[in-house]
Amino acid sequence: MGVAACLVLAIGCAWFGRNVWLVAFGRYLIGPSRDLRSNADVVVVPGADYIHPDVRVETLDEAARLLRDGRVNRIVMSCAEFYGVSGCELAEQALRDRGYPEVRIEWLRTERLPDDIEADKLISHLRESGTKSAIILLPNYKQRRLGSVYRRLGTRSAIDVDIWGRGGEYDPERWWRAREGQKRFAEELLRFAGLL
Repeated sequence: MGVAACLVLAIGCAWFGRNVWLVAFGRYLIGPSRDLRSNADVVVVPGADYIHPDVRVETLDEAARLLRDGRVNRIVMSCAEFYGVSGCELAEQALRDRGYPEVRIEWLRTERLPDDIEADKLISHLRESGTKSAIILLPNYKQRRLGSVYRRLGTRSAIDVDIWGRGGEYDPERWWRAREGQKRFAEELLRFAGLL
């Protein structure tokens, strides 16, 4: 078989099997599933990412439910200011509007940061406040890369860290079919490579 025939065969296999390898790439970002704890001292909502702050109202709902159900003692959120308004201030208002008037967020004021530096600041804040266990709420596409950063930093600080991934804008089974999915995949791939 000639080189041209092998090339055509390889391209054909890649084309017809694209759903398999695209799904595998999509699932890779999420990482392996783990057994998650049901209780922790704190739930953390990272919200100061300098490229794409990923805090959605569903994330805030999840944090508020964990607090209301007694599964965590407090909510910590990193907050950057946008046009003079803190992201935490907007988050608290969103929670009040959604029926959680009693929920208070412990603000960690910061500027917009690369998410690995944000992770370091959050874990340092938790260590200084005597936290022993934390649930970190991340978008599902950041679970593998950023989850390992939080776990490593948590281990160094004697904090038991669990990563809870939230879906929504990234579907690992069909990420290539939606513009947001493609954007999130490309952005995370560049972060893996250290280019962002």
